[in-house]
Amino acid sequence: MEQIEFGQKLNRPIVLCLGYFGCMHSGHVGLVNAAKRLAERYHAKVALFTFSNNHLALLGKEQSVLYTYDERLQIYRSLDVDIVLHALFDERFRALSGEQFARMLQGYQLQAAVCGFDYTFGCDRQDCQRLVRYLDGVCPVEVVSEMRVGRDKISTTLVRKLLGQNDIAQANALLSEPFFVTGRVVHGRHVGSEMGFPTANIEVPQEKFLPTGVFGGDVEFDGRSYRAIVNIGQRPTFGLSERAVEVHIINFDGDLYGRTLKLSLTQYLRPICRFDNEQQLAAQLCADRQKVLNDQIRSKRK
Repeated sequence: MEQIEFGQKLNRPIVLCLGYFGCMHSGHVGLVNAAKRLAERYHAKVALFTFSNNHLALLGKEQSVLYTYDERLQIYRSLDVDIVLHALFDERFRALSGEQFARMLQGYQLQAAVCGFDYTFGCDRQDCQRLVRYLDGVCPVEVVSEMRVGRDKISTTLVRKLLGQNDIAQANALLSEPFFVTGRVVHGRHVGSEMGFPTANIEVPQEKFLPTGVFGGDVEFDGRSYRAIVNIGQRPTFGLSERAVEVHIINFDGDLYGRTLKLSLTQYLRPICRFDNEQQLAAQLCADRQKVLNDQIRSKRK
């Protein structure tokens, strides 16, 4: 997958997906699939426009992101996007009008463009119908209709809400893959090892949105996947109030320091609790581990 800075020349025909794509929910996947069909028709590459930073923070909206830019690149690659056309959302980009943005798009070999029904662009918040007019005579624009689950529009906002409520199953059902966290393993306090539950402490950017609680999940590294217990949040039993991400990898014994792990959350186990002593915590962790293993057995039977 190729990365091109917006404004940089690209001498290949493309079908361009327009949006932010802060996560890849089923609505976003629908846009990419539409672009794939058009790219096959026009013998072009599938390109996706996004911002390489959190543009919502500059707009005074969300200060956190569901996925970092590097994590989003992993997802785009998994969906067979050929080219990521990325822009830095700064004051200069923010000042672009819709017409100016559309004119910049015309500098590429657009065979078609794809956007959602609620797509807006430019400081004057032009809509998708205006985009159709701006690109008239340049390329066709396919506008993808709204997708809903129950009464809710499928959106990044909905996914964030579900994760905040620890409804991991429903959030994952809307995403192209289970919600995940990537981070480097750093040294911790080694308390888990003394309790018989060695944990890897994961360094995660502060801008990353995280649910809070104890979760079951999968950990990937070296081409293998392991079941795991993931603790996200405080550690009240030890009087620690700062946010931490700790993972106990089931049936694994090895040195992971300095490695980058991918943690996919697959089930919510319980809230974080304060225990009177380490023995009570260890007993609860045994129960957590069994829940995770039972879930693995049930999944294999399906």
